[in-house]
Amino acid sequence: MAVSVPDHPLDTPDAGPVDVVAAPPAALGDDALAAPDDALAAGDDALPGPDETLAGPDETLAAPDESASAPAPAGRRPRAVRLTKDLDLLRGLAADPTGEGLGVVRLATQIGRDKSQVSRSLRALVDTGLVERDPATGRYHLGLELYALAAATAQRRLLSVAPDVLRHLAGELDETVHLCTLHGIDVLTLRSESPPTRATAWGAWEGETAPAHATSAGRVLLAGLSPAALRDRYRAAELAGVAPRSRVQSVDELNAAISEVRATGISVVREEHEEGAIGVSAPVHDFRGERVAAVNVSGERRVMEDRVDDVVTRVAAAAARLSRLLGAHTTADGELPRRPT
Repeated sequence: MAVSVPDHPLDTPDAGPVDVVAAPPAALGDDALAAPDDALAAGDDALPGPDETLAGPDETLAAPDESASAPAPAGRRPRAVRLTKDLDLLRGLAADPTGEGLGVVRLATQIGRDKSQVSRSLRALVDTGLVERDPATGRYHLGLELYALAAATAQRRLLSVAPDVLRHLAGELDETVHLCTLHGIDVLTLRSESPPTRATAWGAWEGETAPAHATSAGRVLLAGLSPAALRDRYRAAELAGVAPRSRVQSVDELNAAISEVRATGISVVREEHEEGAIGVSAPVHDFRGERVAAVNVSGERRVMEDRVDDVVTRVAAAAARLSRLLGAHTTADGELPRRPT
């Protein structure tokens, strides 16, 4: 089902992030420098430019209590300039399309910097844990410390920007809406918002869990897993009888149901978890394109069935808006780019 994403007149807070994807080892390339001391070929491009002064191993990110406006000691660059250059390196590594890491030469070429300066700055960033160096290939990639910093604020960011989006959607649909995440083989409701005009039978479910395989929110989130990862997650689970109304009673049936969700990007479940209920869910992505939550509306089937297409469109729009608030990139027509799973 093709879903159009209308604009909503909500204020837009800043974006947010999180998570680690291990880069596969790559063959040693010309741009991979092996030794930690980075013995670069001699030549004019190995020397610092006229506007750059070589910094010693103590060149790290600026301390938060040091003013960038203070006069720089002789022979050292202002810390604000060094911080900007370090951020350029991090952005360059983040933009690596291969996921295999970048060598000094390629990264320096990509961001238009001198090789020797890039090499020294990378070594300082490795010391902080913000960057890691693959000893086999000599290539650099973003480090675990950077992801840990992002992870520390990810859920807080999600919960801080979600209420306005959920309240707007609840008002549009006149139904209670939920923000859900995956919790093992269950789906956990983090936040519920009811319409301002009435309470609904499917009210606040905050803190409650439900079988992921039998719910629209759960299937949307499970669709972010590969078939192999999905099978591994449910290796010891017995689906038959857990949610007797669900048409999914085995991992094979779950894989088939989720393949439909991957094709449409939306999940609609009718009376598989609760009699008389219909659930519609769409995924929320972070800045990496990973599914971190689902926007869900659950209501009486007899009320929602006739307008299910409109519900799907509005739920998808709310999820896309929340994704953008978390830093997800969208295509020219406003759709979130589809990622292989």
